[in-house]
Amino acid sequence: MSKFSVILATRDRPVLFEAALLSVLDQDFDDFEIIIVDDGSASEYKELYESIYERAQRSLGKRIKLFRLLRRPRGHGQSYSLNFGVDQAIGTYVLFLDDDDTWTDRHHLTRFNQALVNHPNADLYFTNQNAYFRDEIKAGPIWLESLEKELINDSIKPDVDNFFIVPIENLMNTWGFCHLNCMAVRRELYLNIMGMDEGIRWECDRDIFLRLVDSASIIIFNPSFVSRHNIPDPSKSMNMSTALSMLEKRLYQIRVFDKAAIFSKKKCIRIYAKRHKGYALKKIAEDLADIKMWAEAAYYAKEAFGPNLTFKWFLFTTYCSIQSWRLRLIQTATYTS
Repeated sequence: MSKFSVILATRDRPVLFEAALLSVLDQDFDDFEIIIVDDGSASEYKELYESIYERAQRSLGKRIKLFRLLRRPRGHGQSYSLNFGVDQAIGTYVLFLDDDDTWTDRHHLTRFNQALVNHPNADLYFTNQNAYFRDEIKAGPIWLESLEKELINDSIKPDVDNFFIVPIENLMNTWGFCHLNCMAVRRELYLNIMGMDEGIRWECDRDIFLRLVDSASIIIFNPSFVSRHNIPDPSKSMNMSTALSMLEKRLYQIRVFDKAAIFSKKKCIRIYAKRHKGYALKKIAEDLADIKMWAEAAYYAKEAFGPNLTFKWFLFTTYCSIQSWRLRLIQTATYTS
């Protein structure tokens, strides 16, 4: 039985996938298996995927497995594919890597293994990653870049190998969350919370992050940056993130926060979810105002009212309401003339 199972889901982009796979193969730790889930790639890519898989199999043998799902127009989605991969896995812990990203630290699995030596009962292991847009690094914080400072300011010290045991309250005080690329999960915990929510196609990683930390007993944090995340180019429609409109994405985001606010056992997660739902509602209102849907913008602006209400936001809400009222008057005048 392998100690770790690395799950890679892919669809219709074998060249990017090969770079992701090679970054896993480059790890200097070898007690792991790789589960590849092809989410119904088009037949034109089959030969190239086969070639990539066969080359990897020559070095890993039975420790690498390829599973192909039936093709659907929009695919089964990341959540379904990763859940399927975890179901096939035999490792005690599961790790993930997006097929358009790469691990940049070849000691990533070695460090994780050392963290388990130090803390053998860990449920979750979090690290950091860098985000790039068109090969330029994007300034943070985006994920858990601020967590180390938060812990040190709260007098929480790392162990001799610079691994922190993280209280959930400190984790919820950070702005972001842990991306799947730099997360490791005890497989038993993943299955206990029923894995990824297959009905969510954006921010599904934040959803499982919140549900995992709500149920975890011991969370380990390593401040190292272990992966590169390539931000999808909005000028292209080559993946799930860019195929959806921003408003559709925000509605998925609202669902994530509503779930966490209602179902989380830990109060600090419920507070985090309500706060971030307010930010998401503000973004929806601003997006609607940009396309001059004033009535809808005013509605969501009012929905965003909360403890973080500012005078500037009050003025924005009032402006949207006035524009909506003015538009109704124009429509009424046109209808009655």
